[in-house]
Amino acid sequence: MSNPYLEAPLRARMYAKTWHKPVWVAAVVLSAGLLAPPLFFIAAKKRVVPLAVPALYAAVIYGTAFLSDAAGNRGNWAGGVLLLALITAAVHAAILDTDWKTAR
Repeated sequence: MSNPYLEAPLRARMYAKTWHKPVWVAAVVLSAGLLAPPLFFIAAKKRVVPLAVPALYAAVIYGTAFLSDAAGNRGNWAGGVLLLALITAAVHAAILDTDWKTAR
């Protein structure tokens, strides 16, 4: 006999339905990464990722925007940093539930 408590996943599911994943990834990409920290904050509240992850994304994304505005953005470095953060956040959002297995 199978016991649902023994075969339960170790972590909570991030996305309740299958269409939530492409919607969140598209939201992160279309917002130019600005919605990445709220997405990972929700993931941290569900204990899917540590709380340091949304703090790091917020520091990189929002900090780059404010610092480049204050410093004048000489050499156009802010666009590259934000693009790398956007790609990293989109890939990270897409792989959040890959190790979760459905009930058998």
